[in-house]
Amino acid sequence: MKKNKEKYTWDKDKIECYPTISFSKFVVGFFRLIVFLPVTFFFVFIYLFFIAFFKPLKLYSPIFFIRKLWSLLILGLFGLKLKVVGKQSNNSKIFVCNHISWTDILVIQSVMDIIFIAKSEVKKMPGLGFLASIANTIFIDRNPQKISEDSHLIKKIIKKGASICFFPEGTSTDGLRVLKFKSGFFQLLFDKNLNIKNECSTVQPLSIYYKVNNKKLSKDFYGWWGSMSIISHIIKILCLSSGSVILKFHKPLDSKDFNNRKELTIAVESIISEDISNQILNN
Repeated sequence: MKKNKEKYTWDKDKIECYPTISFSKFVVGFFRLIVFLPVTFFFVFIYLFFIAFFKPLKLYSPIFFIRKLWSLLILGLFGLKLKVVGKQSNNSKIFVCNHISWTDILVIQSVMDIIFIAKSEVKKMPGLGFLASIANTIFIDRNPQKISEDSHLIKKIIKKGASICFFPEGTSTDGLRVLKFKSGFFQLLFDKNLNIKNECSTVQPLSIYYKVNNKKLSKDFYGWWGSMSIISHIIKILCLSSGSVILKFHKPLDSKDFNNRKELTIAVESIISEDISNQILNN
């Protein structure tokens, strides 16, 4: 997929230009907010109770069910219809996906029992940081010197049987392109100690694409990147969101078919980029 550099950049701040929110849309947003808050508080309480009760018994299905149900309800509240294409691989423990917005988390965890790898800045975000923390998100420092330490922590989690998902672009985008993937965490697939039984030798690419119903809104409506305010973006979603989101499971790739992590990274990036490009052309 061609990297479009004309409109936006990711190394400089972008001046935000949000669509006008009419009074009627403001009312819609307010209604969604007063539903979102009590529903979320209720589910957080149940979720924490389930963790305290079921986790010691090593029963994780009820915990996943609560996360899934909450995510589906919130996606519905935001006017987003979810479509899932393909199936999750039972042989993969590592999943990678393009990154568009904080709503990606809702999309993925509405389908998968997964632990996310996120940059440390997410932990400081109001509300979202707390929700990410209780969902066992692993927060990493973007300092390359600490990638070895972060990788060691991720290995321990995978060895316990958990599945992880990370976003190789390293940042969210406008959803109309896929940025160059960083290869660091792909090294996990070539770790001999981790793959003694080939239990973590495959990676399954995922792709997310948002389609806006309102033709007056730009195609990058759901994108959140650069200097965009998280509060302003949430307000925009609450008041104006109406559309669909496609989560696609692609064919898993086996690390044994590649010489090193960079070759594998390029292959995964190509698969996801091509799918996003096709989605844009067809929608």
